[in-house]
Amino acid sequence: MKLGYKNFHALYLALNEQDADSLLKLFDDLDALTREPFKAAKAEIDAKLAASYGIAVGALRPWHYHDPFFQESPAVFAADLDAPFKNADLLRVCREFYASIGLPIEDVIARSDLYEKKGKSPHAFCTDIDREGDVRVLANIVPNEYWMGTMLHELGHSVYSSKNIPRELPYALRAESHILTTEGVAMQFERFSKQRAFLEKMGLSVPNPKEFDEAAARTQRNQLLIFSRWCQVMLRFEKSMYENPDQDLNKLWWDLVEKYQMVTRPEGRSRPDYASKIHIVSAPVYYHNYMMGQLFASQVHHAIARDVFEGADPQAVLYTAGRRSARS
Repeated sequence: MKLGYKNFHALYLALNEQDADSLLKLFDDLDALTREPFKAAKAEIDAKLAASYGIAVGALRPWHYHDPFFQESPAVFAADLDAPFKNADLLRVCREFYASIGLPIEDVIARSDLYEKKGKSPHAFCTDIDREGDVRVLANIVPNEYWMGTMLHELGHSVYSSKNIPRELPYALRAESHILTTEGVAMQFERFSKQRAFLEKMGLSVPNPKEFDEAAARTQRNQLLIFSRWCQVMLRFEKSMYENPDQDLNKLWWDLVEKYQMVTRPEGRSRPDYASKIHIVSAPVYYHNYMMGQLFASQVHHAIARDVFEGADPQAVLYTAGRRSARS
């Protein structure tokens, strides 16, 4: 209040040059646009999950969704999206891809800590140490589709960071233009892990190509729908929490989960479940930028389809490594 803002949430949005009213309007519009498609996708997922567990759909609870926050699509479709990566060198794919688009990452990889070890953080992130080009990634690479996407994502951050920003710029300006843009760039690269044309271009064999394409497309669509609904929970929970921290925060959390994710809360439970999400403490008032990054990534994709691929249908444009043209 002393700084002229009604709470920390409002202050943080202002520091990131974001307007609360405009942000909520965007998320209200996103809610309206995704509600019915999400409901239909979730009904299909629920039916498959219930059948696999041998329970009624109405008995499904958060722990049945393969992810306690239901922020990603459960693995319920036939094709094995991990199959192309089981014997793959994920770092080779990343090296060759980023080099092919003129953004080599050898120096980043040399400074990074990329494989599992005892006591290590299980997460993945990219960090810019000094805004002088010392950019590093922490990861725990395992040969599967999740980590292929994750490494494309984190190394996407690295090439968008001060590593490739001219040193002539003042130190204060030697960073990404905004949180949502660096997330958007990283998310656009991340999507390649589900594109067979990209994988084959990078020398990976895709068993059962038709099944892979169908499952990858459905998983990608479901993942974006699911993530958009999850981001609704995070944005609205943090906003309300900072506006009224003395309310029953666990009730608020599950009210929002039921409204936006349509997942039934655990009966008879009253614990601080919201606090299990690391971003609430470690990266406050940040999560909405992930969703804005996804929107930005989709806008860039459409712009590439329009301007580089000469007005091609965005759904038909598949990225490949190296030089591209609309007719290749």
